[in-house]
Amino acid sequence: MTFKKSRSLPKRYHDPYGDEESNALSLPTHLAVIAMSRVIRLFLKKRSGFVVAFVLPPGGDFNAYQRAASFLLEGTLPLSLEEGYNYIVPVLDENDLEEGFPAFRQLKRIRRAIILVANKKLLADEIRLAADIVAELPSPSAGDHRIAARAMGFGNLKDEDASLLASQTPVRAAIAIRQGRPLDAALRRLRLYPNTGVSTNVPSGPALQELSGYGEAKAWGLELADDVEAWRAGKIGWNDIDRGVLLSGPPGSGKTSFASALARTCKANFVYASAAQWQSSGGGYLGDMLAAMKKSFDDAEAAKPCVLLIDELDSIGSRTEDAGRNSSYVRQVINGLLELLDGGRARDGVIVIGATNYPHLIDAALLRSGRLERHFEIGLPDEETRAGIFRFYLGDRLSDEEVQIVVSASEGWSGADIEKCVRQARRSARRQGREITLSDVDGALPPALTLPIAMQRLVAVHELGHAIVGVLLEADPLVSVSIKNTVREVAGVQAVGGARFQERMFARKTSTYFQGRIAVLLAGIAAEELMFGDFETGAAGHPHADLNQATELATMMEIKWGFGGSFAVELADTPERLSEFRSQRNGLRQAVDTMLKTQFERAKSLLEEHRSVLLDLHERLMKERVLSADDVRNALQDVASRGEIDCLDGLGGLRRA
Repeated sequence: MTFKKSRSLPKRYHDPYGDEESNALSLPTHLAVIAMSRVIRLFLKKRSGFVVAFVLPPGGDFNAYQRAASFLLEGTLPLSLEEGYNYIVPVLDENDLEEGFPAFRQLKRIRRAIILVANKKLLADEIRLAADIVAELPSPSAGDHRIAARAMGFGNLKDEDASLLASQTPVRAAIAIRQGRPLDAALRRLRLYPNTGVSTNVPSGPALQELSGYGEAKAWGLELADDVEAWRAGKIGWNDIDRGVLLSGPPGSGKTSFASALARTCKANFVYASAAQWQSSGGGYLGDMLAAMKKSFDDAEAAKPCVLLIDELDSIGSRTEDAGRNSSYVRQVINGLLELLDGGRARDGVIVIGATNYPHLIDAALLRSGRLERHFEIGLPDEETRAGIFRFYLGDRLSDEEVQIVVSASEGWSGADIEKCVRQARRSARRQGREITLSDVDGALPPALTLPIAMQRLVAVHELGHAIVGVLLEADPLVSVSIKNTVREVAGVQAVGGARFQERMFARKTSTYFQGRIAVLLAGIAAEELMFGDFETGAAGHPHADLNQATELATMMEIKWGFGGSFAVELADTPERLSEFRSQRNGLRQAVDTMLKTQFERAKSLLEEHRSVLLDLHERLMKERVLSADDVRNALQDVASRGEIDCLDGLGGLRRA
């Protein structure tokens, strides 16, 4: 923190500014100056030295009081314990007390010092010994707001207006009252919007420590909370703190919940905005949208420290995509957002989180350093994470065994789905006048449907096709293969089986590697055709289906990685752009189709060679429902040991003798 040498001392305690520079202070800082100057006005008037300890009122903005202390000390000298300098000692927690004891002993050498104590519990004896005065500051009164309004150039407040401001938290009042806005307009907004979209207190709900899942995003958030606390204490500058991140994941994966929990963990305010909300402002006209964007950032700045969530960020568009007649609009919107994210605008105290279901649609400039500089993918929760989410919402009402029963029935669910399920279960129990039980939760689950045996057999063949060819080619290591015998009666695509592979982090991504991956993707329908004569529609029709993924990989091999007939490559990798290239570039669709058919026949040939293994494992999978990679590998090795096929060749493939 920097400090100022004596410039011109405050003239009167009820109007403690006396120059134009005071107009730049925020409302919370004005109120802090007023309260503190009442205590030290005589010291300031006599130009004498002093050490005073201020205990902040409940809910006081520590940063505002710190800025007010710097203003009152008035000077430009840097932070120092050298004789004759001004000094501020922040005491936010017990650690500050321990670290501040050497400073307390040296305060006798300081001309003027202010000790800021976050709450009365931290008022240690050493502080009382060092200070000439110890003062517990009251919450700002209506009279204080009248004084602050005059200092900010708003003139005299009416009694009812002053009382209205005193009923607000300082941060909420600061959002409405700022330089350049008429006072009447600010007061009208406070009366018109008693509950705005800005949370002027830390929002209620769980902190990050209480949330299950989130992986690297959670670890980052906990570290960020430590950094924000250090910033509050003046130990680090805002330049040492991450400015923003991008969160991506499917609907319901908990992006908004994460941002809200981050605000709680950082003891920060929370402002919600969305691109759709900005676009709807004023009918979507460019000027109105840019104004709505700026207002969200202004709200966050007034409420700092603050987490600003920008939801549906992808709907803004990207300057690299052809938006037709709207391209100029998109470009200016993104340029406006870039200016708000950095430009010449200070964002100290504001953490920006962008949320999207489609990260590939975000303009690359928004993701550069100093903007949304990190990207965390938040997927649907796994079994362990779902158990934690159920436990969070259920508390200790169900045993671990009972929780595991409902967890097993919730595969593919988001955190929002689980919260809805428990809410319905609580409603059912409440109507019957009792505590929640397993039957309530089970009753809130969608009805279970048993898959016909014929469908189970087909799914087992399909998934074993992936698993067997995956082990034979070893493009990526197999983890397990599984099938289900029941599904839930819900809308959308449900997995009824799966072959899980673990992608190698440092595998050589050659044309051979990608050909192997395509063969594994097509091995499911190859197994169906081998055993049943044809294959069904489940392998296509949605972004994560086998044929869709294989088609995209084959297209990128041709035009992105130089594995096709030309070294001239393109950067596009979104499904939409890849589809456009297949439609527009001569010969590309035919080249992709040839590659897919070649790898399909390769997979089918391998499975035909190992038909006996496929049949044996099929019988086991129908009984056991889950087989490990070792189960599949050992079955193939047993056949090899009987001399029916050779051992592993140089590429990891198994071949007939």
